[in-house]
Amino acid sequence: MEKIEITKEQYLMIAGKYDFTKRELELGFLKLSGFSNRRIAYMFGIAEQTVKNHFTHIYEKAWVPGRKEFRELFLNENSLDS
Repeated sequence: MEKIEITKEQYLMIAGKYDFTKRELELGFLKLSGFSNRRIAYMFGIAEQTVKNHFTHIYEKAWVPGRKEFRELFLNENSLDS
């Protein structure tokens, strides 16, 4: 997965609309930055399944079916700001 060119401030402005927890915000930014679930799990010292569970909650809160649509939220809204 390629990374999205978005600053942390831009990410937080967009993600702030979805009532993510602090951990969900961290994981979402890492995913958009191109990290795999396995790498994120290693970085936080948690199981890969736990990361997947977090992303299930993230996608539900953002009303998207998966990671592709999650990325598109930030691509579309970030391009509107340009």
